Amino acid sequence: MSNALAIASVTTVLKDLLNDGLVNANIDAVGQFTVTALPLDQVVSTDDDPVNRLNIYMWHATRNPGWANMRLPARNAAGARTDSPFLALDLHYILTATGADELNAEILLGYGMQLLHETPVLTREAIRTALGGAGGPVDAALLPPARQFIVASDLADQFEQIRITPSVPDTDSDLQLEGISNLWSAFSAPLRPSALYDVTCVLIESATPVRSALPVLTLGGRTAQLRSPTLARASRLPNGPGTARDLMAGLEPGDWVALEGTALTAALTRVRLGDRVLNVVPANASNARIDVQLPADIRAGLTAIQVEHLFTPEGGGAARLWEMSNALPIVITPQLANVAVNGAVAGGRFTGDVTATLAHPVGADQVAALLFNPLPGSAQDAFSVRCRARAADGTQVVADLAGVAADSYLIRVEIGGAPSALSMGPAGFDGPVVDLNP
Repeated sequence: MSNALAIASVTTVLKDLLNDGLVNANIDAVGQFTVTALPLDQVVSTDDDPVNRLNIYMWHATRNPGWANMRLPARNAAGARTDSPFLALDLHYILTATGADELNAEILLGYGMQLLHETPVLTREAIRTALGGAGGPVDAALLPPARQFIVASDLADQFEQIRITPSVPDTDSDLQLEGISNLWSAFSAPLRPSALYDVTCVLIESATPVRSALPVLTLGGRTAQLRSPTLARASRLPNGPGTARDLMAGLEPGDWVALEGTALTAALTRVRLGDRVLNVVPANASNARIDVQLPADIRAGLTAIQVEHLFTPEGGGAARLWEMSNALPIVITPQLANVAVNGAVAGGRFTGDVTATLAHPVGADQVAALLFNPLPGSAQDAFSVRCRARAADGTQVVADLAGVAADSYLIRVEIGGAPSALSMGPAGFDGPVVDLNP
């Protein structure tokens, strides 16, 4: 977590980002320039000494309410220190440009704003590179002696990454003129081309030790260490359990799936898919991967899958839930079995309905649609049609069409935002195909 040097570190990283960006842009037409982090009253060029300058200055810091309330109060009723709440800060910057010649200030400001626009997040690598450190791309010894201590801010190690967003000083004013005028007036400086930015969030944590409780040893009469299973990815196994994964294929009902992660197995392990429980065969399970088969009648669309660890109470009885992994979202791709067309063509336009039959049930509460795409080489436009509402679960969905171009189309069914797959031929996608010119 960051310490009290984090504010200075953010300014240093932003200054380094702007300086490197301007150097790489090779703006020779402007001439010599400098990038600084000075108060506004110290950066305004005078008529006797005009300077090409891009200045980034932190003029205000405010409390970030989200992160500031993430932890318990620092002290309990007895006055003992029990936690270290974050000093969570949003930093407010003003980017200002001055120029020795006409339009130089606008050029510098434009490049500076583009650099901040294209760098919305200060990555950990970028922070370490800018601040330096032993063995890094830029050693801290290369920094000025007065600034080498900034490396100790640990800014790159905080778990909330630094984000840069444009800002305005006064949200109550539509034109923001009063807020900008007050800001420059506070520095007794004449108005110059400038832009405002919010940099959030810097998390400063005290290094003071706190009194902590011992870990929980028992739960429901059981003493064991939590394994904390974690799911990272689900991949299709085209050739069954224990085989190679197909990382690009979608998941369909009845497929074998490899669940990858850490600490996945225990004495009793099962997989929960939505509201259904999938038993795990020990031969298909390891700490890094569990292979399970999806039910053939599972509904298509977005669902969640979890690994659960169970235990048997010492006094006997049914197995109980001990811990569970994160819920990993997966998308079940619909399987289109066949398509039936009912309608007529008049004046080159088809009017009627298209019935799609799936190889698995579609819930009455699920939103379905048919997607039509022209075949390769066709001049027709693609279109989609939402299917009729259904009173009960079933395997068929029906879409009503009126006045669409009579032609052959690639057809897919979309259930809950998940479209069915298309087959691939030498010339591209070639099926399934529906003929709307019967």
